[in-house]
Amino acid sequence: IIDRFGIHDKPEEIEKVRVLASGSQASLKLDLLNPDGSLFLLLSGGGASIVLADELYNLGYGKEIANYGEYSGNPNDEETYTYTKNVLSLLFKSNAKNKAIVIAGGVANFTDIRKTFKGIVRALDEYSVKLRDHGVKVFVRRGGPYQKEGLSLMREFLESHGLYGGVWGPDVVLTNV
Repeated sequence: IIDRFGIHDKPEEIEKVRVLASGSQASLKLDLLNPDGSLFLLLSGGGASIVLADELYNLGYGKEIANYGEYSGNPNDEETYTYTKNVLSLLFKSNAKNKAIVIAGGVANFTDIRKTFKGIVRALDEYSVKLRDHGVKVFVRRGGPYQKEGLSLMREFLESHGLYGGVWGPDVVLTNV
């Protein structure tokens, strides 16, 4: 079966996120666009996720976008942990040489940034050696409740694990990430 993106067989990660979403009050979506893409997206909020994906496409990186999806609606740390692990699984299956993860979103109204980033950092930590060995770059931009704590957590994690990237708050324009 070919889905709307032309992928013949949906990877198990897509189904795992669908099952995760079915038991959550949060919105968790994940589609695979290019199994061998180099840009992996962990986007939060429907509006911000569309803006970022469109900006990447407009900059000429459309064919490099591996996945599209979003987590929003205040998912807990366990949900963002599981969601992130599935995105990372797709990343490690990709044959792209230079890979990056964009963890970004707008300024949340009620999503606890500290809580969602705890889940993301836990998943990144499990794969930190592999991420470093693959030279994966990690770029983060987010704002909202507890953003200071959440952004500090992410910055400290990247620095302590020797992962290249950058961490920005809402003082940086979303599309500049």
